[in-house]
Amino acid sequence: MGTTWYRRGFGYWARRIALAAFVLLAMTLMLSVLLIAFGDTVDGLPGSWPMVLWTAMTALCAGSAVWGWVRARRQTREALARAASPEESWKAHRGGQRQVGAGLSSPWRALVLLALPFLAPLLAWLLGTLCAATFVRELPSEVGARRALAAQR
Repeated sequence: MGTTWYRRGFGYWARRIALAAFVLLAMTLMLSVLLIAFGDTVDGLPGSWPMVLWTAMTALCAGSAVWGWVRARRQTREALARAASPEESWKAHRGGQRQVGAGLSSPWRALVLLALPFLAPLLAWLLGTLCAATFVRELPSEVGARRALAAQR
């Protein structure tokens, strides 16, 4: 686990900032590509439909981002309240890694294709969730490890 979780030097904060900046940049670029594709599709429609659809998409994206932020902050607050021990945190981390590939198995691909029009709001929700979970002073796993270290001393 290293010592960066209780000795928060320059390296710790540099890694956290670099990781957060990379995730934020990647998600923003993906959201931009989706919105450009949406604009190319919608702007050719006749009448006032482009304005209506852009307004709906903007409202969906903004609402999704706020919802993701609020949800992630609540989850972080709950995780900080019930901070896990280092062993429990490691088990949860390893368990989460095994489940990553299950989300894109073949039966789900059709649903992903059906969800393409809603990917921009979904990505905005994910962006809000990631920002809220990333931009916290200390992570729940660090709190549990810090408490375990204090109990050992």
